[in-house]
Amino acid sequence: MNSIIIPTMNRASVLKLAIDSFCQQNFPVDRYEIIVVDNGSTDNTKDVTDAAILAYPAHQIHYIYEPIPGLLSGRHRGVLAATGEILIFVDDDIEADHGWLRSIIDTFGDPTIQLVGGKNLPKYEITPPQWLAGFWETTVYGGRICSYLSLLDLGDRLLDINANYIWGLNFAIRKSILVKLGGFHPDCVPKYLQHLQGDGETGLTIKANQQKYRAVYQPQALVYHQVSKERLTAEYFQTRAFFQGVCNSYTAIRHQHQQISSQIQTDNMLKSSIDRLCRYADRSIKYVRDFAKKISTKYSDEDRELSQVKQQVQINLQAGYAFHQNAVLQQPELLNWILKDNYWDYRLPEFSIIEQPK
Repeated sequence: MNSIIIPTMNRASVLKLAIDSFCQQNFPVDRYEIIVVDNGSTDNTKDVTDAAILAYPAHQIHYIYEPIPGLLSGRHRGVLAATGEILIFVDDDIEADHGWLRSIIDTFGDPTIQLVGGKNLPKYEITPPQWLAGFWETTVYGGRICSYLSLLDLGDRLLDINANYIWGLNFAIRKSILVKLGGFHPDCVPKYLQHLQGDGETGLTIKANQQKYRAVYQPQALVYHQVSKERLTAEYFQTRAFFQGVCNSYTAIRHQHQQISSQIQTDNMLKSSIDRLCRYADRSIKYVRDFAKKISTKYSDEDRELSQVKQQVQINLQAGYAFHQNAVLQQPELLNWILKDNYWDYRLPEFSIIEQPK
């Protein structure tokens, strides 16, 4: 058995397309299940899932309601319900190619492979703005990526890759390895809970790299990511950058603690961490203020829009980092959440809401 896990919240319209694509795979229906984890939707997500259960009676489609917000709870609740040894985590706004599931399962036929990712191509709702081209980057493997829209195309060959190139919209892993690595970190929490944001699957893939688990890119594991018109705006990229800055701060704090000897007492560790955070936060705030004062003059008129978008994205990236660092300064007990060994108990801690900069 293999398990497809779909966390979702209030996106019933795109969810239907995703479920349809999973039910139309070129793969035996008795060899996989589809688990929809509803993270507290107020739309007709359950109705859409129930309709799919009726429309595809031969398939094993399960609906689970999980009220705790955030992608972490959706993913881990799905793991607890899954019966498969291969777990495939997806976003609710993708459409999978007909051969997607077979290519993933066939790839895991090699017992040395622990993680599999694939090609994530865009399905734009509208024609993208010209400045979007400036956010595509080449990689050491060739191909190109646009991380702000979770788009990735490393070409048409099977490749051994850094696990960090396996992204959450198309993320397959052996259950035994997921358990050994401690599962996912917090991700995609509501805006008012941004101080509880973590680095999602990145924290997991960092540990996979440290353990030298083999990760591969399977180009036939192809999905199309629906990119709405709202995501093709400078405002979306700026907001996304702020959240990424929070993620980066979370990763940095955990990395700092890995450098501290386990023999150091907790109180001393906490004090040392807070001292470090004071320095990092002050530096980040200064960077944001200085960067915001700069006016770009090195770009031609044609590139000026791209320059302005990139400048604001960089400002917001640093602002998100500074926000999270300062959140820990305001509530040092937040470190206990950031430094958890694992998040199988994904209940959110109760902290005062920390206001984000306007």
